[in-house]
Amino acid sequence: MASRDCRPFLDLPPCPVEAADAVILPLPLEKTISYGGGTVRAPEAILEASRQIELFDEETLVDFAGSPKLHTMSLLGDEGSLENYLAAIGRCVAPLRDKFVLAVGGEHTITCGMVSGLIDDPTELTIVQIDAHADLIDELDGRWLSHGTVMRRLWERGCRLVQIGVRSLSRSEYDLAAADERIVTFYAHQLTPRWEELLAVLGSLRGSVYLSVDVDGLDPAVIPSTGTPQPGGLSWGQTMQIVRTVATNSTCRLIGADIVEFVPSLRPPGCDLTAARLVMKILAFWTVGRSIRLSD
Repeated sequence: MASRDCRPFLDLPPCPVEAADAVILPLPLEKTISYGGGTVRAPEAILEASRQIELFDEETLVDFAGSPKLHTMSLLGDEGSLENYLAAIGRCVAPLRDKFVLAVGGEHTITCGMVSGLIDDPTELTIVQIDAHADLIDELDGRWLSHGTVMRRLWERGCRLVQIGVRSLSRSEYDLAAADERIVTFYAHQLTPRWEELLAVLGSLRGSVYLSVDVDGLDPAVIPSTGTPQPGGLSWGQTMQIVRTVATNSTCRLIGADIVEFVPSLRPPGCDLTAARLVMKILAFWTVGRSIRLSD
């Protein structure tokens, strides 16, 4: 499968992958979209926009000029089937388990490949999913594996799910989420009354955790640029509080993350800089969490 170099995140000087603390993996996958397209262009657009972000984060006091050390992988090109692409993601990620891997998609199916590469036993993993859609349907448009079935497939493999911001799903998805103890869903209309409960759930997570951020989980006022936007959703502040709570929870280990379903502007800046800032903030909070764990 072809790959090609791309601009380093934050335009930082190159860092060898062996010396890196965290790795950015650009995955321009777009095979199963069901409405608006453009996610194939997202990784390069986000990396380009990241050049405009200051290296110092005033909230966490993380200065990317020093730490963490970042390595941006080559763009993983697409020359085969969806299944082959996901397998290639797994092979790429598996040697990186001693690092934090953040995938920049691309459509949501990349989460399957990331999970396969990062952990041997999915029953030991909790996925924290920010998303407007449950992605629990068994088939979408005749496809068993697609951006709309990705969490169903991961649940079938044994993953636990904490879903946040869902506001679009079928009755069968709703019934599945309600009936299975491995799925905890905080619907968008419940976020205000259940906010403290949500933070308590995230703060009590144990073991390995993976964060998957479908940008349509955020309110369109924050990021309208996505293939299937939905009214309502998380504010930027709510999203940051979720990321902070997960990343700094000393009882779990955030092993990886992805940002998916972003559609870049044909005439930048659009929301490209916001998406890049989201990548940067996840990395910053992960760095704070790593410091907490090392000090324990």
